[in-house]
Amino acid sequence: MFEVDPDKPDIPALARIQLWMGIVCMIGSVVALLLAFSGYEWINEVLAFASAIGAFLIALLFVGQAKTLELQAVISARVKSRFAMEGTMAGLTAMANQSGERKLPVIPQKQTERVIKVPDKDAREQGVRLR
Repeated sequence: MFEVDPDKPDIPALARIQLWMGIVCMIGSVVALLLAFSGYEWINEVLAFASAIGAFLIALLFVGQAKTLELQAVISARVKSRFAMEGTMAGLTAMANQSGERKLPVIPQKQTERVIKVPDKDAREQGVRLR
């Protein structure tokens, strides 16, 4: 259910607890279903079926809540990093405004050239010269 990814923050403890409670409820659902089909006199089949269905629904609820809590931790980390970047850029802009300039810092990027291969015949017809 939960994958380990170093880019994601740790899974909250409450999410792990709810995941295991969901697994235990799923096991309980299977046990109740087996008891319903066992044929023992001391087991009420209707109650055993009802408890199997109820345990299955509770298991779905726990696992769904655990996954939601995990995703909330991921979204929270992403939002915090975005606000941190925006705050940094706002601080840089404020520093630039204090010095009288109104431009953001230039981030150097590698210049790449586009290479287009055109057959010689087509290039001569269009008037393109070789370098």
